[in-house]
Amino acid sequence: MRTAIFTSITLISTLLLAPTLAQACGESLFHVGKGVTYREYTAPLPAKILMVARTEGELLMAERLAAAGHDVHVIADAGEIGTEIADNQEHFDIIMTLFEHRQLVEEQTRNMASAATYLPVARENSSEEDQAKAVIRYALSTDDSVKTFLRAIHKTLKQRRA
Repeated sequence: MRTAIFTSITLISTLLLAPTLAQACGESLFHVGKGVTYREYTAPLPAKILMVARTEGELLMAERLAAAGHDVHVIADAGEIGTEIADNQEHFDIIMTLFEHRQLVEEQTRNMASAATYLPVARENSSEEDQAKAVIRYALSTDDSVKTFLRAIHKTLKQRRA
């Protein structure tokens, strides 16, 4: 009799606890990765961009812009802009380099058939930021995020096509 009662109690406790344990197990798995966010940006208007990139941060930005859907051609020296435009069969939509290269860009693209828009990137925390914004409304800074770069490129393309 005692064994039957013990078996009954064991059976009842197992039946009562099993759903609770199963729920707790499933619930804990549900919460794994809850705080992780991942967002991949995409370019609604893909552009062909000629970008001067020398530093690791600039090269990383070029990779991220390409991952978003832009066709990014990277050169290491702003003096090669004219040659790259002349050698390339397709026209560039945007030329992106540091604001300090603006005279060089203007000289090299003055007599070219390419109608690329110069999008300057000012060095962070410098007086160039205000000067660059005076040249073009969508000027960027080296400390801007990928999202800000993509937004400026998109606005520039919309303005060109309007």
